[in-house]
Amino acid sequence: MNVDLRGLYAATLTPFMADETISFEDLASLIEYNNTSALDGLYVGGSTAEAFLCSTEERVDLLRMVAELASERLTLIAHVGDISTRKSETIARAAGDLPYQAISAVTPFYYPVGFQELKRHYSDLIHAAGKPMVVYNFPAFSGSNLSTAQIAELLEIDGVIALKQTSANLYQMEQITRAKPEHVVFNGFDEILASGLVAGAQGGIGSTYNIQADRIAAINSAIRCGDVEKAQRLQREANVVIDALVEAGVIPGLKYVLKAKGVLKSDVCRRPINAISSKNKSKLDALLEAGLC
Repeated sequence: MNVDLRGLYAATLTPFMADETISFEDLASLIEYNNTSALDGLYVGGSTAEAFLCSTEERVDLLRMVAELASERLTLIAHVGDISTRKSETIARAAGDLPYQAISAVTPFYYPVGFQELKRHYSDLIHAAGKPMVVYNFPAFSGSNLSTAQIAELLEIDGVIALKQTSANLYQMEQITRAKPEHVVFNGFDEILASGLVAGAQGGIGSTYNIQADRIAAINSAIRCGDVEKAQRLQREANVVIDALVEAGVIPGLKYVLKAKGVLKSDVCRRPINAISSKNKSKLDALLEAGLC
């Protein structure tokens, strides 16, 4: 299971039509847009894709369609995680039959899960897919605040080769990358990409990469070249966009921008995700006009 996953990945969205069914026409347009970007790959079917509002069948269809549309140069990671191991296994088996280089899964949420059960959950998904795993640590949303020692133990599971660390705890990021240099660690919060890279991350996975891939790639390049001043300037530009998206709602905001750019025909989100307000549309319009997104 030796796969080099280092790099930058857009967390893909799921476009919907007015009746909330998946718009495969818009999906094809979005993937084509990302095919020509400066990104290294796509992270498909995660929370940015509204995965937990989709049925198992829809999630499998999404994985299949993206695999068919993505450029051969892009590395593909399939997010298969869910609240249920059984449901996650079903999606993992589907991903195993598709040209994804790895799978990923957020820690199960809502119900309390013991650490030994969590380890078994990841092992079961690796077995189901027959592909390497990117563990997804997102304590703010999953409700599971893993310690550094626990994360290190998850990385020791046979088949786990990487971690998506969506946490503002940069000390923990540095501790993990120091203790586990053989594993790829992805920065998960777009607003601290530069800091995450300095702390040792070997790439990033982010939702706003869909609309500012060039800037994200430039931040990565600046850090690799030791140009901290340039990286800081670019991160601040990125965060102006991110601030507006957070206020608007990241997923509806991204869809609004992509529709304005002509990538999507519809900016519908699946209920109960909020629709974007007129006030926030105006703020994003100003950023589009200024060429910031």
